[in-house]
Order: sequence, then structure tokens, then C-alpha cells
Amino acid sequence: MQISVQSAKQNLGIEHAPHVHSSMTTTKIMLLVLISLLPAVGVMTYFFGAATIVQFVIAAVVAIVCQVLAALLRGRSLKRACQDPSGLVTALLLALTLPPLLPWYLTVIATAFAMLIVRECFGGLGMNIFNPAMSGFIFLVISVPGVFYTTWITPTPEALFRATPSRVCEVIFQGADPTILTAEIKDLNARQEAEYTIKLEQAWQEAARTHQQLTAPQEGATAQEDGQNAAATANAASTTDTASNADTASDTQQQPQAAQQSAAYLELSPIEPHITADALTGATFLESIKTARKAGNVDTQPKLDFMSPSFIAYACLAAAYFFGGMVLICTKVIRFQVPLFFLLTMMVIGALWHYFDPTLSISALEHLLMGGTMLGAFYIITDPVTTCGTFKGRILLSMIIAVLIIVIRVHGSYSDSVAFAVMLGNCLAPLMDVLTKRRPFGIGYRKGGLD
Repeated sequence: MQISVQSAKQNLGIEHAPHVHSSMTTTKIMLLVLISLLPAVGVMTYFFGAATIVQFVIAAVVAIVCQVLAALLRGRSLKRACQDPSGLVTALLLALTLPPLLPWYLTVIATAFAMLIVRECFGGLGMNIFNPAMSGFIFLVISVPGVFYTTWITPTPEALFRATPSRVCEVIFQGADPTILTAEIKDLNARQEAEYTIKLEQAWQEAARTHQQLTAPQEGATAQEDGQNAAATANAASTTDTASNADTASDTQQQPQAAQQSAAYLELSPIEPHITADALTGATFLESIKTARKAGNVDTQPKLDFMSPSFIAYACLAAAYFFGGMVLICTKVIRFQVPLFFLLTMMVIGALWHYFDPTLSISALEHLLMGGTMLGAFYIITDPVTTCGTFKGRILLSMIIAVLIIVIRVHGSYSDSVAFAVMLGNCLAPLMDVLTKRRPFGIGYRKGGLD
């Protein structure tokens, strides 16, 4: 086909049919991802302090500088490089996954590694084979594990009022001792845990009093109710007596139900010991449970209470990621099947493993809410660049990544395995494309056709 000079300049006559047009550009997709992550940023700021925002500012500046540097080296438009929000997405994902009190130079190194080595060296946006944010995360986990696991903040409600911007900047930029700030937040967590235990005890005592009142013998009331029922039976034609009888019967049926509910509540002791921040031997719960996993006594550990001050942050953060994922699904940035099959596989495999070997595996709910599971479900495995090109391949790859997360968490040396499983999944993406290749357009509609 002859292509004129004007057509070549306009990029006409080059692409083959069908020509599919969409108003959803890469810039819009990245902006929607940033907007959908705002609830998670708010949760992280409230429970972990202002350090998350400081880390994002550092990573964002480094990401933009790396984009400009890559544009200069490759002779591309600097204006377009500055307006590309994909670097901000990588910076925000790193800020949400890196330890809040990590020294600034380590955040700079991780971001530069993600942007220059993982992304730009492979050709820039759309050409990288590994997820940049997860690559930067793993780079620090392997390189400086000591600093990486000692700069976490205990997630505590109102931690923002302790980890203020000025105090976290002293730790991040000036090298102040992070243990002083983390100790203050742990003390705040201990006071909140004490108040939480008192509230549970009060609720249990109130339930005990209610149960005692509902189960106490009330002979006079019973006799009166029997008389009313007899009168109602004798005067069935009276509308007023019938309505009174119905109300009395309803109260009589509700009373034993309330007594049963209060009795069931009393069987569950609200002051049963649960894991608190002081009981953790590692930086995070998954890091702490690794010690019990190696000893083979995971089932003997105190239970997790996701309403306690020590763990409510993880439930709220998972809810924030889920809400952000729903925004991406509703705006058609991602397809719901990929995170759905990922979470279902995590839940099923986690529940089965916990059932058959509770000494090594935590419960399915803990697998879903702890670590980076929800972040990976909606923001990492759905990356269109590093995942499969076919729809079936994406579903299959999401299930493989979910299985790898469980396996590494149970038998691996690293506590949270989402980043490692995602990197292994990125390596498998080309193979999944081959195994699930699509039928070429226009071929296979009828037997003996274009084949």
C-alpha cells in the first residue's frame, strides 16, 4: 500500500484494521489510579503518621527527575516527561509499601532503581517487564534488611498527633533516633489497648445483667399473659383483644430469643487475650508470626482482633484499597475478574492450608487483610504493562500469584511475599500469553475459512 508523505506524518495508513478508539488515555488512567489511592493515603496518615506523605514527596521528586533525565538522554520531549503522571503512581506505591521512617537516601535509591533500572532501561513506560514499585521494594529488602525492618511505626489510632511532620522529618532527613518516636506511639497504643479492654469488660457485664433479667422467673407476668391469651381466645370477634393478643405473643417470642442472644454473647469472653503491638517480636505481624511459624506453633498464638487499636488499621487500610479498587473497576481502568479470582484463590488456599496445617499457616482472613494482599489485588497484579496480554492469561496468572504468596508466607524466609510473588508472576507473563493466545481477528469464524 502506498503511503504518502502527509499520511506518514499523520501516522495514517500504517495500522491494520480493526481501528479501536478510546477516550481513556494513559494519562487519565494514571490520574484515576492516583485519585483512587487517596483513601489509603488518608488511612496510612491517620494510623502511621505524616511519614507516609513525606516519603511520597521524596519519591515523587526523584521519579520526576528520573523521567526528565531519561528524556534528555533519549532526546525526547521534556514537557511530555514532566506531564507524565506514571512516575507519581510508582512513587505513591513505594510510599505506601516502604517503612514510614526510612531514611531519605534509601527512598531515593529505591525510587531511582525502580525508575531508571527497571523501567527506563527496558524502554520506558509500557516496555518494562517487572513492576517498578515492587522491584524497588525488593531491592531494599534484600540490600538493607536491618534498616528496613527497624523503621516501622506501630499502627495506632491518632498516631498522626505523635508522628507529626516536623518529628518525622527529623528522623527521615536529620537522622534522629527513630526508636524514641516509635516508643511514644507504642505507649499510646498500650493506653488505647487498656481502654479497649475496659470497654469490652463493661459490655460483657452489661450482657450478663441483661441475660439475668431475661432468664429470671416472672410468674406474675406469665399468669397475666395466660389470662390475656384465654380472654383473647374467648372473644375472638373483638378486634381490640386480637391486636393485644398479637402484641403479647410477639413479646413472648422475642424474650427467649433475646435471652439466647445474650447467652451466646456470654459464651464469647470479650477479655480473651489477643495480640497487641507490645506482643509483636518483629516490625509487622507477618514478620512476628514468622518466628512462631519456624517453631511450628502458629495455632497457639493469641487471636487477632481487628477491632483492637493494634490491628484496626489493617482492616481500615484493606477497606480503603477495596474502595479504591471499586473506583478503578467502575471507571473501567481494570476488570473485576482479575482481583476477584486472585482474592478467591487466596481465600480458598489459605483456608485449606490453615485447616490441614494450622501450626504453619495463619487463617484465610489474616492472609487477606495483613500485608500487601489488597494492594496487590487492585493495584499491582492489574498493571497492564507487566501482566499478560490475554484475558485468560491474566486470570490464570492472578491465581498463580495468589498461590505463590501463600507458599512463600508459609515456607519462605520473607514475611510478606506479595512483591516476590508478583516478580515471579511477571516472569511467567510471556509464557501465559503463549498458552492462552487469542484467535486472530477474522480467523476461525467458519470451518475451512481463512485458516
